[in-house]
Amino acid sequence: MTLDSLLRYGLVAVFLALILTPFGLPIPEDVSLAAAGVLVANGHAPFWAAWVVGYLGVLGGDLIAFAMGRRVGLHPQGFIGRLVGPEDLRQIEAFYEKYGPWAIVIARQFPGMRMPAFFFAGATGIRVHRFLLFDGTAALITVSLFTGLGFWFADRIDWLMDQLKPFQSVGSMLLVVLAVVVGWRVYRRRMQLRAEAREDAQAP
Repeated sequence: MTLDSLLRYGLVAVFLALILTPFGLPIPEDVSLAAAGVLVANGHAPFWAAWVVGYLGVLGGDLIAFAMGRRVGLHPQGFIGRLVGPEDLRQIEAFYEKYGPWAIVIARQFPGMRMPAFFFAGATGIRVHRFLLFDGTAALITVSLFTGLGFWFADRIDWLMDQLKPFQSVGSMLLVVLAVVVGWRVYRRRMQLRAEAREDAQAP
């Protein structure tokens, strides 16, 4: 799905794009919201409708990521626990216990970081009403900003997309760094388990 597709199919496409973002849809959230603003500028929707659709789509996508994390959890014998090990689980839990709500607010501003941040928010047991309070408040800024930018720069939308690319790149870079860190921890964990297995095998 591209910007042209969003403009062609209207707010329904914008809503679906926002909902599907946690599942890897290759269109950033800010592009979808800007498309809603362009639709308003072109007379295809009132601003209030575009804003409501954008806000509900954003929260819906975030809640999907949150629910996926809540479903998986951080149990020592669960999927995440087997990948990273008990020590990393404790570090993740300690981080979200201390910074969780503000991590949600910060991650909301960086495309590419929302899915893992909201996933772990759910996995670490942050209460849903607390998640909605912080994420919903941060989303007020996100939705208003990018929908407004799409409206004001509707006649220069290609230029606006070029200006947004650096922010998307920052999020992608952070996500790559996160993937490398997680990959290294998974590798280290597996090497540790193999070493323990060899020691057990050699023990009398």
